[in-house]
Amino acid sequence: MSIMNRTPSARRTIARAARAGLTARALCAVATIGLTAAGCARAEVVTLKRTGQPITVHRPALYPETIEFDSSRGKFLVSSFWEGAIYAVDGDGGVSRVVDDPRLCSVLGIAVDVERGRLWAVSSDLGASIKPSSAGPKNLAAVGVYDLSTGKAIHYVDLAPLSPGAHLVNGIALDSAGNAYVTDSFSPTIYKVDPQGNAAVFLRDEQFAGDGINLNGVVVHPDGYLLVVKKSDGSLFKVPLANPSRFARVDVAERFVGGDGLTLVGKKDLVVVANQAAGVASNAAFSLSSEDGWSTARLRAVERLGDVYPTTGVLRDGKLYVIYSKLNELIQSSPEQRGRLRVEATIQQIGSAAL
Repeated sequence: MSIMNRTPSARRTIARAARAGLTARALCAVATIGLTAAGCARAEVVTLKRTGQPITVHRPALYPETIEFDSSRGKFLVSSFWEGAIYAVDGDGGVSRVVDDPRLCSVLGIAVDVERGRLWAVSSDLGASIKPSSAGPKNLAAVGVYDLSTGKAIHYVDLAPLSPGAHLVNGIALDSAGNAYVTDSFSPTIYKVDPQGNAAVFLRDEQFAGDGINLNGVVVHPDGYLLVVKKSDGSLFKVPLANPSRFARVDVAERFVGGDGLTLVGKKDLVVVANQAAGVASNAAFSLSSEDGWSTARLRAVERLGDVYPTTGVLRDGKLYVIYSKLNELIQSSPEQRGRLRVEATIQQIGSAAL
C-alpha cells in the first residue's frame, strides 16, 4: 500500500515518524492507523545496491568459495578451494590462517558457531586443490569441526559411506542446537552431523538429482526448517527439520539458475547469490520475500554483479557482502594452468538490511 492510499491521519503519523528518523520497521510499528498487518509486514527490509569500496583479499590464488563473519574476531572468514584452508580477512584485506588441517582438500562451505566456539568446514575434491585427497576427485565427502579461537581439530567426519556414488559436499548450515546440515551437489542427499560428530542421512530424494551441480546453498530458518537452493535448475526447497520427508518446492515464479549462496535476513527475506549453470550466466544477487512461512515467495529486487562468478554472501552489521574470485576459472583450468593463476578475491558490499 502506498502512502497516498492511506487515510490522512495515517499519512500524518508516518510523516511525523519519518521526520523523527525512525527506521522502516519502526515506521511500520507506529503507522497503525488505516494499515493492515500485511501492509506493515512489507516495509523495506533488504535493499540491494552495490556500494562502498571493494575489499581486495591480499593473497593471490586463494579462490574462496564461502564467506562468513566471525563476531568474536570482528573479521570475515573465507574458505579456500585451492589451498584447503580457512583464513580470516580484516577490513584492509589482510589475511591470517585460521585452520590448516592436512586432511582438508578443497574447502567449500564454512559455518561459525560463536556460542560453542566452533568453526565447521566442508571438504570436497574436484581435482583443483594443492592438497589432493587419497579418495580422489568426486569421492571425498568430509566435514571438519575446529576450535574457533585456535583452529585445533575437534572432529573430522567422513560422510562418503552414508551415500553411494560421486560426491561434492558443498553447503552447510547450523541449527540452534549446534547440529550441522550439509548438502551434496553430486548425490541427492542432505546430511546431518550432531555436535558430537555423529553423522546420518537427513534426507535423500531424487528430486535433488540432476545434471551438473545440484543441491548447494542452505540456511536454517528459526521456525524449524531448511531453505535449500538447487543450482542446476534454480529451484528453492523448504525442508522441515522435524519431518524432512515432507519437503516441498517453494512456489516462486522465478528460477535462480546458478544459485550458490543463501543469506537469510530475519524470517521473511532471503538473498540468493547465483553464478552460472546449465548455460545460464545469472551472476547476480536476488532478494526474495515470503509472507507465508516460505510456502510461496516473490522476487523483490535483483543486483547484477557482472562476469565475476559470485559464490556466497554474508550479513555483517546490517550490510550484505558477497565474495568472488572467478572460481570457475580455477575449476575449469588444466593442472598446468592452475599454477599460473593469481587472481585475488574481492569482497563487495551489495546491499543492506534493516532488522
